[in-house]
Amino acid sequence: MPKLGVRQFHAYMRGTFAKSIYRAYKSHQIFCEADLQSHAWHAIRRFLRRNEESPGKFRVLNKPFLRDCNHTYPDLVVFRCRKPWVIIELKEGRNLAKLRASTERKKLLDTRQALDLEPKRGYLVYVARYGNKRALPGPKGSGAKYFFEVPIVLSLGMSKQDLKEFSKEFKLWSKYVVHPES
Repeated sequence: MPKLGVRQFHAYMRGTFAKSIYRAYKSHQIFCEADLQSHAWHAIRRFLRRNEESPGKFRVLNKPFLRDCNHTYPDLVVFRCRKPWVIIELKEGRNLAKLRASTERKKLLDTRQALDLEPKRGYLVYVARYGNKRALPGPKGSGAKYFFEVPIVLSLGMSKQDLKEFSKEFKLWSKYVVHPES
């Protein structure tokens, strides 16, 4: 089996991974960031197991403590041969504000610098009902070859009526009421 590289992983994150998260969100399997983290962990782990050249070479950890990173706990870290390879920050919400996205980008860039440029990529994966194709428009600056957004925005792929129905169902499940008023 050929060596799994960062380009193949990047293509997966932007393609199959994004589509699987979109389907899970659209079918009301993701209601909060914890649900997103669980789905993302399983999807990435499955991809790595299918594509790694030797068993155990890759490991995906949830919220690992990175001692050299000023007490930073990234949402997911993919380790390759016991070294951080990819760092992933996850966000779920109604939309992703530009300020919050830039804060997350800074966090990813700071983590990379603290780890002496070990990780090859940093991803900001966000799932939102409304928003733009990218939360951070324009040039990426110093993190151009490291930082990538994976936007999963429902309003870009659904009609207004379907989005309205989705939001109604989402509200029912995300905040369950014991005795709903009829």
